[in-house]
Amino acid sequence: MVMPFLPDDRSAAASTSIASLRGFAQKRREDQGQVEHCELCSEAIPSRHSHLLNLSNRELVCACQACSLLFSEQGSGAGKYLLVPRRHLALQDFQMTDEQWEDLMIPVNMAFIYRSTGAKPIMAYYPSPAGATESLLDLEGWQALARSNPILDELSLDVEALLINRVKDARAYYIVPIDACYQLVGLIRLSWRGLGGGSEVWEAVTGFFQEIQRKARVVSVGVKGAEDA
Repeated sequence: MVMPFLPDDRSAAASTSIASLRGFAQKRREDQGQVEHCELCSEAIPSRHSHLLNLSNRELVCACQACSLLFSEQGSGAGKYLLVPRRHLALQDFQMTDEQWEDLMIPVNMAFIYRSTGAKPIMAYYPSPAGATESLLDLEGWQALARSNPILDELSLDVEALLINRVKDARAYYIVPIDACYQLVGLIRLSWRGLGGGSEVWEAVTGFFQEIQRKARVVSVGVKGAEDA
């Protein structure tokens, strides 16, 4: 199952995100009820498995346990693939003002932000019916967030994201694997109905964040060196 990343090139981001996520959603439908396989060695893998980021084309690929270990930091394949970590952290005292949020100009009150090795060091997106849509966050804005929340300095490049949920009365902030963010994007694309999304999509979003909260270990934003949960 290939899940492409969005490019850092803004001119191509919009069209590529729609096409990539349409393919991701279609692939998820095709995979239901079928055995998945490691995309490196073809070994059968369970539904819960690791993902690797292909550094040459910024795509996510499914991996068995052996291949994920091979391409971990300690593995001999480091440099070609980057292992997507599995830690989920709930940031209990995250500091973000309403003004900082409004500067992102996000209409759905959800966003994910990750540090990138590409041309633009900080990438911010929000899920929409059309796919992942880039938002506005400059480096200065990110640095202000990081000063208030030092744990953000330890986000793994490209493969971990700050996930923000401010839907309705929620004010929840998490560090999650990047594939969780793409799961949310695909969920919204599949569930959205009409102009407002319909009850199905918001029930799905609620369930998604309940699962994220269930997986997450609660930490302080001032804590550095938080290990995988």
